[in-house]
Amino acid sequence: MRNIKIKDKCKDCALYSDGKLFCAQLSGDELCELSNQSRTLSMKRGDTLENEALAHWPIVAIDSGVLSMQHLLQDGRKTIAALFMRGDIIDLRNISNRNRGALIALGNVDVCRLSPKIFEQIMGHNPDAQKVIWENLRDQAFRAMDHSGDIAKKQALEKLASFIFECRNRQVGFTDGDLVKIPVRRIDLAEYLGMQPETVSRCFKDLEKRGVLEAPSLNALKLLNVPMLRRIANGDKDVLANESRIRVLKIA
Repeated sequence: MRNIKIKDKCKDCALYSDGKLFCAQLSGDELCELSNQSRTLSMKRGDTLENEALAHWPIVAIDSGVLSMQHLLQDGRKTIAALFMRGDIIDLRNISNRNRGALIALGNVDVCRLSPKIFEQIMGHNPDAQKVIWENLRDQAFRAMDHSGDIAKKQALEKLASFIFECRNRQVGFTDGDLVKIPVRRIDLAEYLGMQPETVSRCFKDLEKRGVLEAPSLNALKLLNVPMLRRIANGDKDVLANESRIRVLKIA
């Protein structure tokens, strides 16, 4: 860790301690000034970042946990449009209608609400910090495009396979690439994928029966056949057709 004086609230924050994330790119003066003008917040499952708070603190950086962007229809139905995880920066400045969605915690979440003024100053003078932000916003845009395509065109098993790869690509702390943490509950995953919770459970069991993965717990997977999982995620109908024929032969 760099030998600079920082506030206690920053010492254990992933945004500073992880060299790839935003605050790790800042000079000591920049970090102290941003910290002085920003506010941390610990949330529990179901907590919402209120619109009034977002009006003053519209830039939210996630230290740990998962925030969801949820839309609620008048008849009570809800959908999760996006998931934001460790290291993500959510920039809601200049959005005229924040009622289009609410930022809701899906578990224990730690966030830092960044000062827009100091954030803008840093972005104007620090190319390393600017690069991290642009890469993060680009990744968010690509995930949103991929997710919209999954929801519109893919079948249930294909959607789940794609989500497993999304989690694999975004996770930290696992040195074994075949171990994947599922950071949300099955009921939230169902909302995100546009499925029923029982369908999500059935798809996990289907992937286990195919020998694609093992699920030792509800929030951890061990991938056994990554190429086949990739083919399922990409909508390869031959995989499903071949598996169906094999099952018929075994029954016969």
